[in-house]
Amino acid sequence: MAKISTQNLDIQDEITILRKQENGKFIQSALQRIEDAVNALGKNSAVAPKGKIPSPPQVNALTVKTDGNGLVHAVVSDSNPIAKGLHYFVEYSTDPAFSQPHVVHLGASRSMNPITLPASDDDGNPQRFFFRAYSQYPGSDPGAPQHFGGDTPTPIDPGGTAQMTLIPSTGSGTAPNDGQRGGSGFGRVLVRPQGGPKRVIAA
Repeated sequence: MAKISTQNLDIQDEITILRKQENGKFIQSALQRIEDAVNALGKNSAVAPKGKIPSPPQVNALTVKTDGNGLVHAVVSDSNPIAKGLHYFVEYSTDPAFSQPHVVHLGASRSMNPITLPASDDDGNPQRFFFRAYSQYPGSDPGAPQHFGGDTPTPIDPGGTAQMTLIPSTGSGTAPNDGQRGGSGFGRVLVRPQGGPKRVIAA
């Protein structure tokens, strides 16, 4: 069975002290119910009352196919022990290093809706796409990505005649808006500070 919460709220020492006091039994009972409720809420929503829960294990595989006319479909395979609340993400990029990938949030589904990708960029140059997938709980960091093709990412030629250079990705979640922190899912930090204005360097 998947274990997702290792940072439960624990006030048992205080409850034990109150239990020994005649006038403390009602407070002890209330605190015990609060502790139980907080920890149950964390478990059912896949978050930790304190800190983060462990990242999910790497998904087993990602399968990608195309109809040769630009339509691409991807399906994640994950037979790991998991808990309710797990989300899946698929990323694709023309760069095998995924320097600025586009992110598709699948939610609880492991099947991505088919998408249409252009076979050529704005200048008519052929372009191929690389895919990877990973999972994440709302209260954890993302799991390690699994590439289509395994350790050596395998490119997909979408086919067709569509010609377009995709707009650069701006990423997902609390990752920086420059899109250059792929594999972030919901993000690795709880709050992303507002980006400051760019400095103007005088000539």
